[in-house]
Amino acid sequence: MKKTILRPVTKKELYEITLFSANAKSKEVFIFEKGSLSDLFLKKEAEELRREFLKNKIKVKQITNSYNLKEFSKNNDFINTVMLFRYVPKNIFHIKYEILIFDNIVAIYNEKEILIIENSIYAENQRELFLAIWDQGNSPNLGFDYKPNHSFYNCLSYFHKKTQIIIWPDVDSKKSYKNDDLKSLEKYIFDIIEVDADYYSNASYIIGFIWSYNGEKMIDLWKFNANHVDDRSGPLSNVRVYKNGKVCTDLGLASGNTLLVLGYEEKLRRQSKDLKSYLDGPVPKLPLEIMNGQDFFN
Repeated sequence: MKKTILRPVTKKELYEITLFSANAKSKEVFIFEKGSLSDLFLKKEAEELRREFLKNKIKVKQITNSYNLKEFSKNNDFINTVMLFRYVPKNIFHIKYEILIFDNIVAIYNEKEILIIENSIYAENQRELFLAIWDQGNSPNLGFDYKPNHSFYNCLSYFHKKTQIIIWPDVDSKKSYKNDDLKSLEKYIFDIIEVDADYYSNASYIIGFIWSYNGEKMIDLWKFNANHVDDRSGPLSNVRVYKNGKVCTDLGLASGNTLLVLGYEEKLRRQSKDLKSYLDGPVPKLPLEIMNGQDFFN
């Protein structure tokens, strides 16, 4: 039987395989992380590699067993543009060696040993495993600023009569809503709902997203009606887009991130005992790349 085993590795080989991944044809790299690049290379070399990832627009998804991640680079563009993070406890997946997955290559290594498998089927299987574990992960606690290019502020909550309205401000919405405060935004939203009173009369709750477009005040309002089609379905929903308080017909929804947030909201609703406990309960924990953790009116 032919055996495939870890073999001794040099710093040069580790550098070369990492540099190779920074030129991945697929433009994505998955890493089960045991330590940062700075643990394997000199600081200068590590930063050179990070610049290469950034230059080539390679997205890096990193899973770690460490809940607290310390600052590892001064290259903020690399951190905010390239990196995505998930924390997974050891009882779900114990990372004993660093595992690097890209294109048709899987590299398993530490500072002393390495095993490289070049096989498209095996690499695809490892990607599938990675993504399955990724979906079970949570955002780690970062010891550095993380401001991805597109994210949301902490959500706001209003009540129009007895209908709860949950508002997610997009990071770009500051451009158009800079003159608003908590009270004036409330009036702006309530005025929209009251003009469309018949449309919103059957809403059990509303989830809205405020954003900016060429200086215009944009808001997507999703209404949810808890009268299910059947017991297996969720609330019926519909959406309208508004520009400066009026129905907008020449623009679509803000972004795909809107749909991601709605997915997290719906997951939380399904995990709750009933609609009241969902609305009274905690907000969904969004991943770091779409949640900046800051208050909109701060």
